[in-house]
Amino acid sequence: MSELETKTLFSECITLLDYYLDKTESIMKLYQDTAEIQYFLFALKGTKSFLTSKENIDIDYLNKCINSLISGQKGRTGNDRLTNLRIELEEELELLKLRFDLK
Repeated sequence: MSELETKTLFSECITLLDYYLDKTESIMKLYQDTAEIQYFLFALKGTKSFLTSKENIDIDYLNKCINSLISGQKGRTGNDRLTNLRIELEEELELLKLRFDLK
């Protein structure tokens, strides 16, 4: 994968994380949810921070982060709002992997 494709994938990962951070914060404010959604929010923030703190990001690193986020959503339970967010995030990440032909 070219450097441009890697930068594009990185940018799309950050955009996706920002979207779900905003969405999760909105849901948390609206419904006054506590620990479950807050934990999910911290996981997203941590992943974004981890990605943006690394200077040289390669495709293997991005793929590992995406796979970690996907596996972190599987088999988790929670209230309906959180379950729906997790399913939606997992689907978006899978689509991202397909677009960039990642395994």
